[in-house]
Amino acid sequence: MSINQDLQDTPITKRQGLIVYLDSASNQYKLRHYGDIVYFSKKMCYCVLYTDQKEIDQVMQKLTSLDFVKKVEKSGEENLDLSSSHIEQQITEMAQAAEDKLLKEQEKLEHLS
Repeated sequence: MSINQDLQDTPITKRQGLIVYLDSASNQYKLRHYGDIVYFSKKMCYCVLYTDQKEIDQVMQKLTSLDFVKKVEKSGEENLDLSSSHIEQQITEMAQAAEDKLLKEQEKLEHLS
């Protein structure tokens, strides 16, 4: 379950993340007018920008029209399943895969000796 779904009935302003790919690192400062920059990668030349969910389509159009912006994507955080049952299932699957790998390695060592 996403955080935005949990806060659906509250008066808190809903926010949406955007990933904005830039031509050069110096242009990141120009994005402050469109939302809150929470992360910037100088090496990969992209920003994670949060803006109001109601205005997301307008902001995406404005950003796309800027000459220094290569590409704009919506964040996929809405698609993340953060429920405890899903997380427990993932941990169980990872533990089982690790045990299987260890058993195979032990069988190889026993077979060699």
